Amino acid sequence: MQAGLFCFVRPVLCTLWRGLRPSPNGFTFTLMDGSQTAAIHQALVEVQHAVTSMTFPSCDQEDLIEAIDCVESELHNGHPNFALMCRFLNSIARSLRAQPEARDACLAIEDAIGKAGMPSTWQSGI
Repeated sequence: MQAGLFCFVRPVLCTLWRGLRPSPNGFTFTLMDGSQTAAIHQALVEVQHAVTSMTFPSCDQEDLIEAIDCVESELHNGHPNFALMCRFLNSIARSLRAQPEARDACLAIEDAIGKAGMPSTWQSGI
């Protein structure tokens, strides 16, 4: 580890966000169909490939892989937490947006978010 860099491992990251409330802006999350969940899964595969092939601090890689795992876990849940998935997908894309080699992964997330009817916030502040 380089001096000045801190890695905070969050082994219970998925469970910390379980209590999310509906979006304060009034956005309503609806049930997703198979093509929407497939698009999210495919975007996560692209993200994981990008993250593991990039020159990235290992603690950042671990955090992103953990976020990917949380979204995948929700996809396989009988009653997925859409707000949680939306938050993590936008967070993943926001974390990768400055990396040119992750552009395709960010666009895959954007496409999946759009197909799922989730709000896209990861480009805010650019």
